[in-house]
Amino acid sequence: MKRRRRTTGGREPRPISDSIRAVTAGFGSRGRAMDLNERWTEAVGEAIAAHSQPERLDAGRLTVVVDDPAWATELRYHSSRILAALNAESGAATIAELRLRVQPGT
Repeated sequence: MKRRRRTTGGREPRPISDSIRAVTAGFGSRGRAMDLNERWTEAVGEAIAAHSQPERLDAGRLTVVVDDPAWATELRYHSSRILAALNAESGAATIAELRLRVQPGT
């Protein structure tokens, strides 16, 4: 059996994240939420990301689960910076509000 080699057709290789974004773009808000999960640590920093996770994006509201009320307070304090960072990455202001939900042990 003869093996065929795959070629890129003269194109440069692309990062897999570009392909994932292209695929999830058709998923609407669910795809946007999947993309947010990938960028969450970059947007909020490692300390906050260790205690929080985006859960759902619906009608411009991002629901974030935090593991302690103190981290919910921290996220509220930094909410405008976080929203700006997340919206800047997307190229459009699609997230208008952060909703926080405390769930110990997450």
